[in-house]
Amino acid sequence: MAATTKLTVYNGALREIGAAPLANLVATNTKLYELNQAYDHAVEHVLAMEDWGFARRRATLTGVSDSAFPPYTFRFTKPADYLRKCWIKTSAADEYQVDHAEIAAVFYAQVSSGLLEYVSDHADNYDPANWPPHFTRVLELTLASRVAEKLARAGAGDVGMLDGKLQSALAEAQDKEALFLVNGQILVARQPVMRRALEFIGQQMAGSVALHAQADMLRWHMNRSWDHAVKYVLEQGAWNFATRRAILTGGTENVPGDTLPSIVEGYVLPPATATTPANLPDASGYSYGYPLPSDFLHKIWCKADANHDLECDHQFIGTAIFTRQEPVVLEYVALDADSTNPAIWSAVFLEAVAAYLALLVVPELRLEEGRKSLKVGVNELRGRLEQVFMGKLQDAKLRDAIQQQAARVPLGRFMRARFGSVGTTSIRRYN
Repeated sequence: MAATTKLTVYNGALREIGAAPLANLVATNTKLYELNQAYDHAVEHVLAMEDWGFARRRATLTGVSDSAFPPYTFRFTKPADYLRKCWIKTSAADEYQVDHAEIAAVFYAQVSSGLLEYVSDHADNYDPANWPPHFTRVLELTLASRVAEKLARAGAGDVGMLDGKLQSALAEAQDKEALFLVNGQILVARQPVMRRALEFIGQQMAGSVALHAQADMLRWHMNRSWDHAVKYVLEQGAWNFATRRAILTGGTENVPGDTLPSIVEGYVLPPATATTPANLPDASGYSYGYPLPSDFLHKIWCKADANHDLECDHQFIGTAIFTRQEPVVLEYVALDADSTNPAIWSAVFLEAVAAYLALLVVPELRLEEGRKSLKVGVNELRGRLEQVFMGKLQDAKLRDAIQQQAARVPLGRFMRARFGSVGTTSIRRYN
């Protein structure tokens, strides 16, 4: 396939304004003159519009001690081909940028070194052979709008039409760039859950937006929200697959007291692992303190014996549980490698997680306003997906609960009084 050339770009711009194309870039004429005059600035302008993948570069910056721009303590010189910042981080793997300020030809920061990713103004980026098609389209329309008045005597309406085309082309290019940059690896086990989440979104939109064009971007946002979503849904119930038991022994955690002024019972006390002051009496009524298991997420029950019907008295403070018994049995929902593995989830739990993921990424879904095919807005879609999540969660909790043996309610005093015995045979009677 032939590479894109400057002549191709010029003729594309001329085509947009209804002008005859150029035969070459040698014969001097008004059209060539105007396009040459506008070219460099147009490329620079379009390069600065977006974090174009083909124009990105990275540079390691070493700071010079400089306190002229407080509170920053180091100064960094920009690369010679610097045009526009993408980010500055200590490491490329960091999620957030370092605190910094961009002033004239330098950066100021509070770290001595950093990694800069930027859009480059290098001569290679002015060569159309290096451009992706969507960038070429944006540049053609930019050039057309700049030369339209002189070469085609375009009026305000014509220029406005070109600007509208330019905005559409830029939006399309931004979507394509987003797809190119979404390159994070998504674990295979997560993909069925994300696929189901995308189906929920598509079903609620009734096909009003081409979701497949944004699928990769939405999966990327789901992957970033994955840990929170799974933890949140796990906290909503006593899921059988995530249930664990632990026997807590030793009771070596210091039991805090509660008699100091302004201290509210059990909640604004020192950490459970802190040493209790000698002049602080133990008034909480608990005798033993146990550190919680490392994978503990939330309690199901705490008993002196697993066969007991009722829980023992207990209180959670920080990362410890305090009781009057030793040992105790704690049944809880765990947050570990097994409970977060979709391969062992039930279908109903997978549906609940997928519905919550869909709800989380709704703000990232780009809906094109003003089109006749648009049937639902973001706010309405969020409301629909919230209903889907609540329904899926309720169904999952119900299906999970019915797998357990039905609990028998202990008999009250009246019913126990109706029981009788004859001699020592303990023969019961009901009337």
